[in-house]
Formats: sequence, C-alpha cells, structure tokens
Amino acid sequence: MNRKNLTCAVLAGLAGVAGLAATAQAVNLNPDGLGQVLVYPYYTANDGNQTILSVVNTTDNAKAVKVRFLEGFNSREVLDFNLYMSMHDVWVASIADQGDGPVLLIPDNSCTVPYLYEIADGVQPFLDLRYTGDFEDGGPTTIERAAEGHFEMIEMGVLTGDSAADVTHGEDGMPADCAELSKKWTEVVGGTSGIWWAEANGEEDCPTTTADGEACTDMSRSSGGLFGGAAVVNADNGTMYSYDAKAIQGFDKSPNGLHYEPGDELPSLASGDQNDSWVFFGVPQNTAVELDYSNSVDAVSSVFMHETVMNEYVTVEGAAGTEWVVTFPTKAFYADEYLMEFLGIEERDSCTPPEGEDTCVGDVLPRAPFSELFGAEDCEVVSLKTWDRDERTFTPDDPDNPVRPPVVSPAPPDPCLPGIDDECTTETVFALCNEVNVLRFGEQSVFGTPDFGDDGSLLLSVEDEFAAGWGRMTFADRTDSEGLVGLPVTGFAAWEFENNYAEGGTIKAFYGGLFQHKGNVRRVNVAPPVITPQ
Repeated sequence: MNRKNLTCAVLAGLAGVAGLAATAQAVNLNPDGLGQVLVYPYYTANDGNQTILSVVNTTDNAKAVKVRFLEGFNSREVLDFNLYMSMHDVWVASIADQGDGPVLLIPDNSCTVPYLYEIADGVQPFLDLRYTGDFEDGGPTTIERAAEGHFEMIEMGVLTGDSAADVTHGEDGMPADCAELSKKWTEVVGGTSGIWWAEANGEEDCPTTTADGEACTDMSRSSGGLFGGAAVVNADNGTMYSYDAKAIQGFDKSPNGLHYEPGDELPSLASGDQNDSWVFFGVPQNTAVELDYSNSVDAVSSVFMHETVMNEYVTVEGAAGTEWVVTFPTKAFYADEYLMEFLGIEERDSCTPPEGEDTCVGDVLPRAPFSELFGAEDCEVVSLKTWDRDERTFTPDDPDNPVRPPVVSPAPPDPCLPGIDDECTTETVFALCNEVNVLRFGEQSVFGTPDFGDDGSLLLSVEDEFAAGWGRMTFADRTDSEGLVGLPVTGFAAWEFENNYAEGGTIKAFYGGLFQHKGNVRRVNVAPPVITPQ
C-alpha cells in the first residue's frame, strides 16, 4: 500500500471512529446488544408455555432498573417494580400460569422494591388494574389478557454511596441490605419518610437540583452496559425459543438519572432527555443518518422503523407450523388515549366551543406514523406477499385460471381474486390491531394464543397454498415526522416441528427454532419548514 493510500485509509478509519462516537450521543439501536434500555418483544404464559428471562449488568457500577411488563393488546402495564443490581450482577425470573392467571416467579435474591423475593415468596401475580374499571379500553378485561405481551427494562441510573453498598452481594450470595432501599422509598405519615420518597414527592431537594418527581440521593447518570434475553419454554413439548433483547443506547444523559418511585408509570420510553437518533440505512446507502425529533419516544421509535419485515415459514399438516410475532413496542405512545394524555403528548382535532365558552378540547387523534387509536375498527392496514422456495408467487396473469393469494383470518378488509377483480393485487391486505400480533401459518399452534371472542385476539391465521417459503409484510403509506416510512416494529418467526413416535417408543418429540425478522429502512423527503420573510 503506498503512502497516499495508507493516509486515506487512516483518515477513513478515524472518520469511522468519529462517526461511532457521534452515534453514541443520540438514541441508537446497538447491534452489539448493550444498552440503557432493553426491549423484549414477546412473552407468553399460554398453553403450557412459560417465559424465562434475564438481565445482566456488565459494568463496574451498581444500577437501578425499571422493570415493566405490558400486555399485548394495548401495552397496558400489568406489572412494574424497581430492580437494583450490584456490579456484574445477573437477575432472572420467569412468567408462568399456575392456574389463576400469569405470575412472575422470582428465584433471584437481587434487590427489588418491593422486595418480591422475600415478601411475596418469589411469586408475584400480574395485575389487571390498568385495563379494567375506570381504565377499560375496549379490549378483554379478564386476567388472561395479561398472559401474553412484551416487556422492557429501563436503566434509571447508577447507584452510589451507601445504596451501592446495600445491593452488593456478600460471600453468602445475599445482598447486604435490600430492606434499606425499601425504607428509602417508604412514606411515613406524620413522621420522617424515606429520603427517596421525600425527594420524589417534593419534600426534599436533590443535592444538586430539584427532584421534579425523581429521587437523586446516591444516584448519578445512566451508563448503559445492560444486556438480556428471554426464552419461551414448553416443558411438555420439550421446546425452547430464545432471543436477545433489543438494546437501545444514548437514551438519557440527565445528571441524576431517571430514578422514579416503584410502581410509577415513569420512567417510560418517553422519559429520556435525548431527542435525536441515529438510523442506519442498508443497501445501497450503507450509511447512518442523524434525525432530530421533538421528544424522546419518537427518537426511540425511529430506530425500530421499517417499511417491510420479512421472514421464512414452513407448514406440514400435523407435523410443522410457523408463527410470526409482530410487535410494535412503542405503539401505545401513538394510539392509546390514556397514555398520551398521561404524558401530555396527545394531539387533538378542532372542535366548536360550547355556548358561552371561548375554547374547547377536541378528541384525541392518533399520532403518526400510526393511523388509528386502539380499538378502531380498521386498525393498521398492512399487506403480506409470499413466495415458495422456488421463487413462485401468486400472479393474476391468467384470467381463466386465477390463483388466490394468502388469506388472513379474520378476513381482510377488501378480499378479492387476482385476475377477476381489476383493483386486486397479489398481496393480502389485512389489519394489525394490537401491540403484539401473532400470525399463524398453517393450522399448527406454536404459542397457543387464545381467542377472547368478541373482545378479539392477538392471533391471525394465514392460509397459504405454499407449504414453505418466505413472506414480506409491508407497512406502506405511513411516515413519521422525519420521513421514515413504515411503522416501529420488531419480532421474530418461530418454527415448531412435531416428530411421530419412534418405533416402539412412548415419547413424541418436538423441535423448535426462532429467527429474527429482517427488514428495510427507507426515508422520503419531508416538507421543509416555512420561513416567513421579515
């Protein structure tokens, strides 16, 4: 290599390093799996399945982490608590149904507030409080609704001082003093409340700044370095579907972190102080672009934005089945009236003021890129096209012998036959109505998603004439404020194979495999701001 080329190579390398350094200053999806926020796209406790999960603190610092489980229809919270991890700590748990609905089983003694390992004997039921009573949203109201959904972990900050010592495990494997953390969050009516409770409720100021709903004693800014994963396990079938959590870095840089009270719906994915994001565009651009949003959750959504998602499937009657999990991890911030009002990010239509009044409050509107509020009849209309393993797909070329593309049940809004209906395409058009959606190819169940009758289901059944191949789901005609096309989506495909009894044997074998969705990212031009001449 000559000197000129060597110099160019060094400069290119330095530019790459500089680009990586800049990327770390804004919200980004870390392909290496470490982050401040972890998004786990699926859990289930249905049909004999349980979901095991873990989170790992890879750093030399103790951390406070918000753990939040959200049901699959409308991302309503079903369990929320604070986890306090010592340096290099691992916390594990599992979600199962023990007969009275889903519960969280906690065999790990790391500190939580409340300290579920001790006070609940490691068994904490999921709760239906956020989708029943005054919080009903049109979805199912039984506890079974909480048995399927997704979950997230948000770093609230680095523990320092005595609190860091309290969570440190000793030679006996037990944390030093989890009860002390609970005391700091305890309200004492007529007496002296815990310092964290006092700061979060405005009775004490943080040492450096006003708390404003947060606690900051023994707390400094988040540093990232978390990773995690989960697996859906069916002991009777002998199957296990494992995945890595999606890791978001650059979420928050506030000096005292985001240390909120246990049970508080904050911090959320809208709580970070970083509104910019870095989004990677693949072939042919092969470049990362920094985008500027008006709030944190839009920046988080942008790193999940895809115009299409693609994956494979295989079906064999009585022997093999495939289910696609399609999760919109931020949908509630755009389609749930309650959450948008709670966070103050709702958009409203215009209205006529009542007689004698100057103003009025219009109806809440969905926020782009989503087009409907939860419970709307049309939901989010998308399309699906499939190919077999020999590149064949459904074509309308022969009017005398039309073929039928895949059919999704419940029926698509405009069913038609290619070659007969002029406006029909070779893609199936249907609606995704929920935050978590399970598409079943063929008749064999993988995760056992239930049907709630008139209250709906997370499950859609895909009837396809191809036994095996691949499919492409398209989220067209939607853009966010920075021109990204599609919807914020993640998920995977799960295959299950059932083997017949071995000759003379008594055990039927099952095998499973999980494959992450693939997709493409596209951006279109957005209208420039209007500048009025002075």
